[in-house]
Parts: sequence; C-alpha cells; structure tokens
Amino acid sequence: MGAGNCFHSRARDWTVKKLSKTALLRAGVAPFIVGAMLPAAAFAQGGAADEGEATIIVTGSRIARPDLDQASPIAVVSAEQFALKGQTNVESVLNDLPQVMGSSTGTSNNPGGGIATVDLRGLGTSRTLVLVNGRRYMSYDVNQVVDLNTIPQALIERVDVVTGGRSAVYGSDAIAGVVNFVLKRDFEGIELNSTYELSSRGDGARWDINGTIGANFDDNRGNVTLSLDYYKRKAIFASKRSWSRDSFNDNQDGTFSPGGSGSIPEGRIQVPGLNAALGLPNSAIFFNPDGSPSAYDSSANAYNTNPANYLQVPQERFLISARAQYEVSSIFKPYMEAQYVNNRVDNLLAATPLGNSTPFGTGVNAGSLGAFDIQANSPYFSPELQAALNGLDTDGDGYVSVPAYGFRTLGLGGRLNQDDRSAFRIVVGAEGDLGAGWSYDGYYMYARTKNSQRQTGNVALTNFLAATRTAFQDSAGNISPFPFAGEPNGGTLVCSSADARQAGCAPANLFGTGNLSSDAAAYLGIGATNLEEYTTQVASVAFTNSSLFDLGAGGVGVALGAEWRSERGSTTPDTFLASGNVGGFNPGAPTSGGYSVREFFGEVNIPLLADTFVKRFEVNGAARFTHYSNAPGNVFTWAAGAQLEVVKGIGFRGQFQRAIRGPSVNELYLGQTVSFDGQSDPCGNAGVLGSSLEGACVANGVPQSVYDAIRALPANQQADALNNINDSNLVNPPSFQSGNANLREEKSKTFTIGAVLTPGLLPGFSATIDYYKIKITGFISPYGQGNIFAGCFDQGIQSFCDLVSRNSLGQVERIVDQNQNSGGLKTDGLDISLGYTTPLPFTIAGDEPKLSLNFNGTRVFKYDFTPVVGVPIVNECVGKFGVACSTSVPSGQPIPKWRHSLRTTLDFGKITTSVQWRYTGGVRDDDPDTIYAVEKIKAFNYFDLALAADITDNFSLTGTVSNLFDKRPPFVISQQTGGNGEQSNTLPSTYDVLGRYLSISAKLRF
Repeated sequence: MGAGNCFHSRARDWTVKKLSKTALLRAGVAPFIVGAMLPAAAFAQGGAADEGEATIIVTGSRIARPDLDQASPIAVVSAEQFALKGQTNVESVLNDLPQVMGSSTGTSNNPGGGIATVDLRGLGTSRTLVLVNGRRYMSYDVNQVVDLNTIPQALIERVDVVTGGRSAVYGSDAIAGVVNFVLKRDFEGIELNSTYELSSRGDGARWDINGTIGANFDDNRGNVTLSLDYYKRKAIFASKRSWSRDSFNDNQDGTFSPGGSGSIPEGRIQVPGLNAALGLPNSAIFFNPDGSPSAYDSSANAYNTNPANYLQVPQERFLISARAQYEVSSIFKPYMEAQYVNNRVDNLLAATPLGNSTPFGTGVNAGSLGAFDIQANSPYFSPELQAALNGLDTDGDGYVSVPAYGFRTLGLGGRLNQDDRSAFRIVVGAEGDLGAGWSYDGYYMYARTKNSQRQTGNVALTNFLAATRTAFQDSAGNISPFPFAGEPNGGTLVCSSADARQAGCAPANLFGTGNLSSDAAAYLGIGATNLEEYTTQVASVAFTNSSLFDLGAGGVGVALGAEWRSERGSTTPDTFLASGNVGGFNPGAPTSGGYSVREFFGEVNIPLLADTFVKRFEVNGAARFTHYSNAPGNVFTWAAGAQLEVVKGIGFRGQFQRAIRGPSVNELYLGQTVSFDGQSDPCGNAGVLGSSLEGACVANGVPQSVYDAIRALPANQQADALNNINDSNLVNPPSFQSGNANLREEKSKTFTIGAVLTPGLLPGFSATIDYYKIKITGFISPYGQGNIFAGCFDQGIQSFCDLVSRNSLGQVERIVDQNQNSGGLKTDGLDISLGYTTPLPFTIAGDEPKLSLNFNGTRVFKYDFTPVVGVPIVNECVGKFGVACSTSVPSGQPIPKWRHSLRTTLDFGKITTSVQWRYTGGVRDDDPDTIYAVEKIKAFNYFDLALAADITDNFSLTGTVSNLFDKRPPFVISQQTGGNGEQSNTLPSTYDVLGRYLSISAKLRF
C-alpha cells in the first residue's frame, strides 16, 4: 500500500490511473465560485494543459490533476496487495490498514448477517462512504451500508482510502472518509484466477474461482469487459478451537469460573420460598430427568452455548460484473456498468433460550414474557417437589407462579438464520469533451437489494405459555389442576386452556433434559421469515475543467454539478416476528420508509505560487448545498485547504472540512425491535446494601423486601443472592429500540494538517505525517443500557430511570431506548506513512532485485464519546476496551493507541517474496470500579508470508501464510456472562480468531 499522498507523483505512478485530457473525471464547483470565474473563461485556453498531458483521478476530489497531490491524507491499496495477502474477501485486506477498525467480517456470527463492512477511525460503518469508480454503490439493507462482498475483487485495480470528512465533494456519509474501489476500465484479454485457502488445522476451507474477459474494438474506441466470480467458504465451529469451545462466567472479582447461560436444557426456576421449603441452598432450582429438584449453581449448572456457534460463518457467493464503453465522438462517450450478486450466508446459535426476560409483544405495550404458571401436582415433578409447590399454592387453585426461569429447547435444534441476498446495480451514462478544456460526466444509477432471511429453531411464546400450563382430564372430558380419583395416573395430562387444546396444544415437559416429546416440540417450534428490500437511485451530472485559466502558477481547476438521490427500503417480518410472538431470534415490527435528496456541488483548486521563494503554493475549496425531503431539510457543507511545497521534496498540507451524515432509513423508520446489550445492573452489584444506591434502586422498582431478605442471609450467601438481581445467567434484559422520524443530520468538523517528504537525495523514499481532529455533534444512536444505568444511578436523572422496568424480584425486564440526536464524539490522532523502494546492488539471472518497504501507522490521542450532550457522562475509550466503550464506539471494538502494518517485499523479477507485520497495541478495561477476569489485553503481533512466482509469461502462482506463528486471540469473557468481551471468549472483529491460514492462488492470462 502506498506511503501516502506525495507532492511528486513519479515515485507513485504505479498506484494510479492515467487518462488523457479528453477523459477527465467529472467534477463540480459551487455556482457562486464558478460565477466569479466565468468572465475569465475567454482567456483560459492559453493556460490549458496540452492535449496529450496525462491527468490523474485522485479520490477525494472531482478535479483531475497532473499529479497525485491532495490536501487530505490518502492511502492506496493496489491489486498486488490483494494478491500478496492471499485473501479472497475484500474486508480482510482493508482491515490491515491502521486507520480501519474491525467491523463485520466472516467471523461475525452474533451479530452477523453475512455481510462485510469497512469502518474508518472506528466512527462506524455508516460514517464511511464506500464508492466504486467514484460513484455510490448498492446498500445491503436499510442501514445504507455497502456489503464489500458485492464488489468484484477480480476487477479491482486499486483502493483509495481518504480519511477526513468529504461530504462537500461526495455528499452524506463521508464523515470519517471515503473508500473508493477503482475497477479496471480497459481490460483486454482473458484472465482466470483460482484461490484455495485452508487453516493449518485442516478446516474452514475457502475456494474462489473467477474469470474475466475483455476486448477493445473499433480501433480501441470501445471496450467490453465481463467478469464472473464464485466463492465458497466452509464453517468452523467454536468447538474446534480450544480457547472458544467452553463458556465461562466472569465473577467480577478478578476470577472466572465455568459457566454460560442460565437458560438450561434441564430447566431452571426461581420461586420465592421454594428452595427453603425443599431444604436447598440458593434461590433457584434445576430439574433432574426424573423431575426431582436440585440447587442451581451458575458455575456448575450453566449451559455451555459456545460449541454450537460458528467461529467462521459459511458463505456461498456468485457475482457477475460487466462494463461497456464506446467513443461515438469526443463529445459523446456512452458507458454502462452492471453487477449482479447472490450471497448466501448462515448464522447459527445455540438452541432457543426462554426466560422471564424474553421479549414478548410489540408496540407501546411490548414487554417481557414475565411469569408463567406451573401445575403444583404435575406428574412431571417428583413427589417431593409437588409437596413443596402445594405448600406455596396459597390461593389453592393448583398453580404456582414462577417469576424467574430459564429453559433451553434442545429438542428443536439450534437457531439457524439463513440469509439469501440478491442484489443488482446498473449505471448508464456518458462523458465527453465539451471544448475549451471542459468535460462532463452524467449518469443514472439504479441499485436494488432483496434478502430473504429464513429462521428455524424459534419458539411461539403463546404456545410455550399454553403448553407449560397443564391440567388433568378425566374420561368424561372434565378438566382440573388436581388428580381425579379413580382415574389412572389421576387422569390424562393436557393443556389447561380449551382454546389451546383446540389448536393442537401438546403438554411440554421442559423439566429435565430429554423429556420433551416430539408432539410438544412440533407444537412449540416455528420457522420465521424476514423479507428485506432496499433501492437506491442516483442521477448526477458534473462538469470539470482542470485548467480554466492560469494565474501564473498553473491552471486553476474548477468543477460544478448537480445530483438527485433517492433512498428507500423496507423490512417485512412475518406474523410471528411482527407480533413479538417469537422466542429465539429477536422480534421486530415492520420497517418501511425513504427520502430523497437534491444537491448542487462545486470545487475549485487555485495554484497561487510556483518556483518563486517557495516551490509551490495552492489553495482549494469545495461546497455543497443539499435539500433533504425529511427532517434535515436544507444543509450546507464546505471544505477549504492548502498545500505548500517549500522546496522540492518538502511540503505541507492542511484541510478543514464541514461534513454531515443524514439519518438512514433504519434510524428513521425502524419498527420496534429488541437488542441485548448484556449490561450490568448496578442494583445487583456488591456494595449496594446499605449504600445510597440501595435507595435509588428501591425507587427504581427493586422491592425493599428483596434487599431486606438478602441482608438477613449469612454474609457468605449475600453475594449470590444479589447476583439473582443482576446475574445474566438468570436475566438478560432486553432493550426495545425504534426509529425516530424527527432525526436531524449529524454534523462534523474535521481538521487535518501534515507534511510530505520525497527527498531527492534518497530516490524511492517518501514519507507523510498527518494530524487529524474530528468532532461530531448530533450523533445518532440509542443511549445504550450502560449509559441509561449511569444516567439514572450515577447522575440521578429521572428521565433515564423511567426507561427501566423491573419485575417483582427486582430484575430488569425492559429498557426503552429510541434513536436520538443526543450524543457527541471527539477524536484526534496522527497518521504516519513511509515508503521506500530501492534496487539491490547485484543481479540474479539477469534481473535486478528490488527491496520495497511500506509502513502505515496510526496513533490515536483521544476518542471521547458523550452519550447525551449536557449530561456529564463521557466515555474515554482510547487505549481501552470493555462494557462502556463497546456501546460508545460504534463498531463496539477496542481503540488501541497505536496500530501499524509494515510490508517488506523482495522482487527478484520472476519471483517475489513478501512479509507483512501487523501490530495492534495493548488496551485496558474501561471500568475502574469493576475487577474483571481480564483487565488488560497485551499488544498483538501478527506476521504474514507470501511467495509469488511467474512460471511463464501467462501463468503465475502465489502462496501465502497468514498468522504465520499461529497466534491465539486474547481470552476475554463475553458480556452476556458478566465479562467485558464480545463473543466466543474474545473479540473476533479485532483479533485473528482462526489461527494460521494457508492459501495457494493460480492466475492464467492470455
């Protein structure tokens, strides 16, 4: 990857596409700027570049230039870097850039969805604008984020990564920057590629085969290119790695113990007074196969969910891409681009858990499943348990209410989510030379994505309640909760509800492993379907002149244009999901909506000095006026920058940009859905008894009797009893989230300043260093459970407390958390890029070897997130990971202070060998008040090796080894079981979780 944006482009020619003046990139300038310059247009022809002068398309500007200069930092990833990486998915290569934080990848199982995204600066994938050939691409769903799986890797010529807000040039979403995939434009010939990858443990095979054919015709006036790609990836289960096969509980005292989920196959219930009546310790029981009770212990009896989960999700993808262009005349060159992608990805979770906190229902009355009734005289229970339950049946109706419980429906199998996503995009347009140095580019794009998301392993919650509330039926058809005298076994056990029996209800014995009958499993189990659709339309026209006139220091480049864009999408859940009558995968109400945008944009680049007391000095500016059809209304963004080359090879650059991001369809119109943050409830933590927090918790809904009962216990039992309020093994509180049609745009200010060195005394060397500072206001997000708890209990803000609802045991069962323009984010840091290429002082077989070094590093000084502006809660996340920062950082990933990658390459002509060193700095937990089992993650070093050989002029082979030394990821317990990690006992989007991988690639071209 390139060392950065340099003032002299000769050392960097290999990274960029050169075009004649008659193929200048479309561009735009603000109307008021152009109006001021038009009187000088009559004099511009003399200052224009010669007809044959090469120009370069630089991502981040619409004005073509004769060099690679730009005021904003830019990194370039060439097609060769993809080959040397040996990876067949795009995101794995981009994630090596230190400016890119971990996001959704092939190791994302929960959450997952089968998509791959890119996240610059850790500001969130929605704040990174992904372009293809400088144009917007197709979104994968209502989040308006591009799935990198849909970009044809075989056609990638390079990837330009421009950091810093670029909304004035490209529009909404470019707050963090732009990632532009530049595809091959004039491909000629036939190229076949095949890559096979396999882990060193012999699993997780990945196979990609693609072919590209292209031809120029009519004396090179036209070109047609077609590319086909097929990719298949096999699954790896978490059980196949020693560090991820078992679940653990974080005891939050510096230790951990075997554990997992409190929703267990044996069934677990908590009834006040039941354990005492049975003479058992603790306050919950689980069931033996014969229906007898035993005391539940979270370390010994929790369910190990890990083995059933994917560590690498399976994927199958088919992609076809086509491009055609033809020069009818210099003024009219029509072109067409088209892509079609079918991407199928599975996500697999452990069998459905059912508990009192399971979300139930939708809308304003939605809540949790809550308490359910069990029959005191059920034959599913041992006589001892029946007697104890009858003693608790104070109203004598034969039933006892169970306020807290956890079941696991193993009889239904795992929860399988299958995404079958098809997407297509078509672009038709024309470009040409208008004369007098002006060129134009106008196009229309239509893109649509449709996804069928099918789920199995779910449970109908109404059926669960009906099937677990049983009664006896005698031979005459009478129903009673009590046994009938004279009837065998007291009668036939049936569902107590007549309506449920009419609908085919079968009693469900979930009390003891293996007791669920096939009839009951069939009654409980359901499939579910989400249908998703998203469309984007863009109509754009732009005019550019790279040398409108000359002030004596070079041509003044200007551009102007207009754009119309429409965004519309929907998510349509089936009846079970939409009604909230589903356990397993999260329910959600329908989402539907859209908006349109009209924009006028412009840009100018003005060289002021050249070869005077400084080598060169120029300034630039960009502006964009935007009208949204929804709440943001009229928005104005702008940018201004300058470049100064003091002497040849020593230069400086700076840029200030005002950028925006309009709310997505999902953020605006999301139907009420459910999210599980796994946050710790302060009311169940040690130290609450007798503190001021106890009073706040009682005011929030924890019954005073609960604390009084805990206080009466022996000291060594109080901690376990408090955990019954907070312990995620017993309750995992849901957040009910929804869209907000009144959301305004996010606003950001970005400042960058840097230096560029290309010293003539050291040919082949370049260096850049850039400082960046970004401030975002009106940040769109839900508050997050941790911030709601902090606002309520740390700050005493009643409006936050009102968002929390509890059950009779004091456990949180519902948190309301709507999208808001509430937060602010500040980050700054330093990017360093070095590049050096030099011939070695000897020859091999007549070839002169070359040594290349490419280094990219990022130092983050600050990353502060304020959930609610005006409320003194600031999460400082640089150099940290953990519960608070996982909700503050949009990606949910650690923000190390330092990351870098260094690639060293030896090119021997027909043989190339390369080593890459990837470094991620250490991070510490973000919560000083809680002692987790893992308080610090050390720095990680990964090394990758590649060897490429040109066997013949037409055939080449490349072999790679990634994670050469088979480095294991850090062990960090999941937040769902009391820890500060993500999933599979680690953080799979940041660290390599699969171990050493080997690949072999073959390329044939003729």
